[in-house]
Amino acid sequence: MTSAADVEKAERLGRARARIFAVQAVLFLGWQTLFFSGGTQDRVRAVSQVKISAWMVMAILLLFLLASGGMLIRGRKVRGLLNDELTRSHRTRAYVWAFWAAMISALGLYAVDMFDPVTAREAIHLIVSAALGVGLLTFSRLERRSRSET
Repeated sequence: MTSAADVEKAERLGRARARIFAVQAVLFLGWQTLFFSGGTQDRVRAVSQVKISAWMVMAILLLFLLASGGMLIRGRKVRGLLNDELTRSHRTRAYVWAFWAAMISALGLYAVDMFDPVTAREAIHLIVSAALGVGLLTFSRLERRSRSET
């Protein structure tokens, strides 16, 4: 049996999760402008290797956040309430939008590469960043809209 306190806590955490996902997406995408604003020679320095490694760690954490809904720390009852059918539907739609963002950015990079060579690292970075950003923003938008309707 689920208590009213668990339901209230899940509702509060669901609203917070939607805001957190939006903030994480904006910060992550904003961080990408710093990566691509540096010159090519800057990317081969040791400092750049740390920056790229930090990007990979952050990307993996955000993928895990999106896949889990970000609430693995909470108790089983609250986690069950947070991961309801509507949230799973929102997550699926976010995956679809992320897939299309990845495909569109890959096609765009293919076209750009005809005029200005793009390294594999830059291409992967752009595709993963676009897909993650769109996925997080889509999930956040859907969750915020559904939480505000209730």
